[in-house]
Amino acid sequence: MDSFFKKLSSACESIRSTSGRNLSLYCHMMYGLLEERKKNLLTLSDAISVGKDNYIVPDKREDFLDALQLLQSTGLISVLKSEDKVWVVVNKGILLTEVDGILFAPETFKEHVDIASNTGIVSMSGLTRLFSKYDPDMLICFLKSMELCQELDPSFLRMTNLHQLAVEEEEEGGTERRGERLLFFPCLLSTDRPDEMTSEVYRFGWCLQCTSKHHFFPPRCFHVLSLHLAFKFSLSKGNKELAEKLSRKCKFWSNGLHWFNGHGVGSLIEIVDESQCVLVMMSCEKGYSDNMVSLRRDVIGEVMSVYKESCPSIEVKELVIDPKELAYPVNTPRERTVYEVCDILSAIKEGRPFLVSNKGQTRLKEILPDESLSDITNLSLLGGRDIKEVIEITEEKTPLTPIKLDIKDLADVIKVLTSDQHLPCSVWHRLGLHLGLYDPKLVDIDKKNRGDPVECFCECMSAWLRGEDKVREKGGPSWSSLATALDTIEEKSIASYIRNKYHCI
Repeated sequence: MDSFFKKLSSACESIRSTSGRNLSLYCHMMYGLLEERKKNLLTLSDAISVGKDNYIVPDKREDFLDALQLLQSTGLISVLKSEDKVWVVVNKGILLTEVDGILFAPETFKEHVDIASNTGIVSMSGLTRLFSKYDPDMLICFLKSMELCQELDPSFLRMTNLHQLAVEEEEEGGTERRGERLLFFPCLLSTDRPDEMTSEVYRFGWCLQCTSKHHFFPPRCFHVLSLHLAFKFSLSKGNKELAEKLSRKCKFWSNGLHWFNGHGVGSLIEIVDESQCVLVMMSCEKGYSDNMVSLRRDVIGEVMSVYKESCPSIEVKELVIDPKELAYPVNTPRERTVYEVCDILSAIKEGRPFLVSNKGQTRLKEILPDESLSDITNLSLLGGRDIKEVIEITEEKTPLTPIKLDIKDLADVIKVLTSDQHLPCSVWHRLGLHLGLYDPKLVDIDKKNRGDPVECFCECMSAWLRGEDKVREKGGPSWSSLATALDTIEEKSIASYIRNKYHCI
């Protein structure tokens, strides 16, 4: 009996190292064991005790953590880590509903608590007071993993308008927060746009505009975007004096943020046009236009990344605002003279110096005066994306020639299939048949290697790469024919990986 259970444990370990339907079944079995505890939040020791004397659960702590990470990748659980502490949230929806129901309850609800005033800043003590039954570190990890908040360095807070708002709150009888860990929740910030924003002179304007009047950017999209941008493009370390010397200041308001990067460039992001447009505007000091071009490439890339993650179903178009019409505020960019990014890229690609629109023709250098147009693949409007993601490249439709393989590629083929993609060697016989090898050949391979799956797999791939049997009739060994065979034996994820990596037709 012990021998049987050892084999069962070994089989489970093999499943954890592969992918596909077997792995899905294993994850659901693990999830079932966690549910048996009847607790939604488990410490690591709680979770490990679930698998005590259960042969489908690994014994070692590291292997158990790997199994939990696999389960998290399916979306069934959340694994939270803070230094040496680990928690497992069995059903994150339950925890999220409980926490959101208190933190974000509207003023008209009895559950409403004025925990952040209008600053969006929540202290650790305030969070602990509201959720005393939960470990504060766990709660912070969970809220950050759901992209609802970000922990602020106190020195960074002093470089923002939020610091002044917090000071004003304290003077009005609020809670002293010096020396505390602080969290910033953009969704709890209700202050209006600072008046000084209107005095800024902008040189570049870009926007992501909804194309349907029935589409709107959800508030969460901007909240996540503001968290990403605030901590990626502004100063989060260092002392107050250095920050003031470099004029690295960051201002937040309910639907926007603005910061100086300390290298002559000011950036503004705002949700405008009744939540149908994400607006990006930039200013720069004389002689710092190169810095502005570099920064806007990063900002546009970040905006597009958050859009694709948060609300990819919304139909949008990317627009550049005419530099002569950048007077701020820009509440409805579509009412200004704008140019579609796709049209600009097409004109540059075709070597046309003018962009033709219903308002006549405009020189491309007038639309993008600070940027070189000689290298289209590095244009800031792409935001770091491949140009093929933005406009259609007709050359892409030219049929691709399959990449031929031969015996010298054996090591690479085996590495891709086994080391990189964890294809089980036990499928070698079925794979060989679909690659064009005859069954007698495969039977001989099996006998010669006494059924050892690893040795059989290697010899099978060697015979295929030598073009034996009717391999040549199938077009010869190539990455394309290998992907087709993998598709046939239901290893579709590996087939897709090969097609993407080697540009197979």
